[in-house]
Amino acid sequence: MGRRTQLILPLAVLFLSLSVPARAQDEEPDIDFFYPLVMRRPVIERELELRLLHEKRRDGRETDVAGGVELPILPRWQVELTVPLIFTDPREGAAQGGVGDLELENKVQLLKSIEHRVLVAVGFELRMPSGSERRGLGGEAAVEPFLAAGIALGAFDLLGEVAYGWNINSHVHGQPRQELRTGLALGYRPTWWLTPLLELTTVKRTQGPDSEDAARLRGRTQVYLTPGINFRPLPGVTARFGVELPVTDARAFDSTLHSALVWEF
Repeated sequence: MGRRTQLILPLAVLFLSLSVPARAQDEEPDIDFFYPLVMRRPVIERELELRLLHEKRRDGRETDVAGGVELPILPRWQVELTVPLIFTDPREGAAQGGVGDLELENKVQLLKSIEHRVLVAVGFELRMPSGSERRGLGGEAAVEPFLAAGIALGAFDLLGEVAYGWNINSHVHGQPRQELRTGLALGYRPTWWLTPLLELTTVKRTQGPDSEDAARLRGRTQVYLTPGINFRPLPGVTARFGVELPVTDARAFDSTLHSALVWEF
């Protein structure tokens, strides 16, 4: 635990020191988009979030329950801390449960056009190895820079994201894992309290460990479709649900159930 703490603290310092604050500006009208299930939004957020993911794979099942807080530091600069709990149920071996890898995300809004209802944001996420690798609960230090954008077209919202993540404690995991992820999401707002949505995401593992599963996915493009909905029972409260399904033979899982509850404050 001492060695892991020694790694986490420098990463936290790096996260804060590399953050580039956006310049404070006069109060501007907000541009809001629906909440996607897999991707990020380019919106600067102040909210509490509870997420649940249930993933079915060839080797068993995994359930992740995560709590997160998202806070703006400046009008166009936001940080987010997420603490996950992971529960695994493998086909072979004993079930495990405990704290997974902590996530720190830094997001800066580069462009905000009220006239054209466009947002563009960049940032990066740091994953810190607070979970137990031996018990299959994480143990990975990773960094993932990303670009997210969105545009409102009448009753439709169109979101896009590009992200590239890689493992930075390769001495633990052997050959470091690297992945390129892209995504597009379309949401339709027939009313303020309901938004049906559809996401198309791709994942390409450019590098990774030499295990059988990792080698099977390396260099192949995974494609997933995620139909879902946003439901707003109250102003400032949004629930979202959906199922992520692979559409090619190259797949990391058979299906993933996504659900979350967000409270804006």
